[in-house]
Amino acid sequence: MNLEEKKTILRKIPGGLFIVTAKDGDKATGAVISFMSQISIDPSYLALAIHKDSNLYKVAENSEYLAVHFPSKEQKELVASFFKVKEQSKDSINGYRFEISDLGNPLLKDIPMILEIRIIELVDMGDHPIFICEVVNTILRQNVDMLTMSDTSWHYGG
Repeated sequence: MNLEEKKTILRKIPGGLFIVTAKDGDKATGAVISFMSQISIDPSYLALAIHKDSNLYKVAENSEYLAVHFPSKEQKELVASFFKVKEQSKDSINGYRFEISDLGNPLLKDIPMILEIRIIELVDMGDHPIFICEVVNTILRQNVDMLTMSDTSWHYGG
């Protein structure tokens, strides 16, 4: 198999850019993911993959809930800041303020759409284990077009 061809083709799979946040004790964390799909309508289940070597994975594997943020096309800079968490405080991650939801999730204040999800199962395979989750809460602050990988010069996967 030609590995360059494989990478090129796999990178053609459409991908959103999502910020997932979680809380571990009094510390909130977050990271960008691009591997997520709805896998059931009723009930609403999602499958999302989180890199096994990430801080988010370490927190998520011990959490019951996560928050998935859908940034707008205009929030590329905000998304880029979540490639690496450098600064955490009791109410902000990398300078972006959040509030804690009733489920204990850090919800970024500037993001237009958020899903809160309950982790049902972890499928520990490969370098991006899959979290099977149920949507348990929705926050629609503004109905906008979300940022996708094709809106950027970034690429991931392959």
